[in-house]
Amino acid sequence: MKNSTHKIYLGILTLTGSLTVLWIGVIGFNYYRLPVDQRHEHFLHELLNPSGYWGHGMGFIGSFLMTLGVIMYALRKRWGVLANVGTIKHVLEFHIFLCLLGPALIVYHSAFKLGGIIAVSFWSMVIVVASGMLGRYLYLRIPKTITGREIPPLELKKQIEANFRMLVQEYGIAPDCISAINAMTAELEKYTKGLVFKAFIRQHFVNYRYKKNIQQLAGEICKTVSDPKKILTIKKTLTENAVTQIRLTNLTITQKLFRYWHLFHIPFAIIMFIIMIIHIAVAFLFGYGWIFLNN
Repeated sequence: MKNSTHKIYLGILTLTGSLTVLWIGVIGFNYYRLPVDQRHEHFLHELLNPSGYWGHGMGFIGSFLMTLGVIMYALRKRWGVLANVGTIKHVLEFHIFLCLLGPALIVYHSAFKLGGIIAVSFWSMVIVVASGMLGRYLYLRIPKTITGREIPPLELKKQIEANFRMLVQEYGIAPDCISAINAMTAELEKYTKGLVFKAFIRQHFVNYRYKKNIQQLAGEICKTVSDPKKILTIKKTLTENAVTQIRLTNLTITQKLFRYWHLFHIPFAIIMFIIMIIHIAVAFLFGYGWIFLNN
């Protein structure tokens, strides 16, 4: 998928989700804001209450979207037959879209009224969605190819070294400048020691300072260069190297946190789905069925 096509793809997903959630919220605002004991008098009660035509239907649709998102992503990630069906990055983005829109519809299905075992499922869902955001953030910090394969650290180091050689040999950058960058990098690596969560938080401040220092050094280097194209290439290469170096330096911490994240995210997802299945089964037993077909 080309970069422009990818932006359109993300735009369509974002617009579809946002407009859907906003549209329902605008229509039902006056109903949802009422105290629970007064809602039965509102003209939208038959449509929007949890057992109403749209309220009940949104619960089924939301549950379906979440289930589809989880199954689709799990199959694409683990089933070799689907290895060539899209890139893992784009499938992950669609998974996130479904697993954000689905819970939003379930919130509307509940009409913001929670109690009993459903409250456990609801808050498990909230935790799963929130932790999913963190998981995506960690996932994007792990260097990968366009197909989703993790890039080995040795390959990243070779890429950085090749860029430095190119700057020295083709652009005449003084080796002392490369040595200065390596000294900054050695300083950066000191902050990855210690407790993993403390190091992860500290990284963000240290990484920002490191990148700024590299950009300042690039500016100093470019003062001796007159060709605008060369200036652009030097700055771009040094900035890309800095980003790659940051990811490489932080890789061990990121991978550890990603493993911890799985231990936290998956149990809550399992709890959510178990209670959701029980809830749907009970709804069928009480005769609700697929409400869109019963009207």
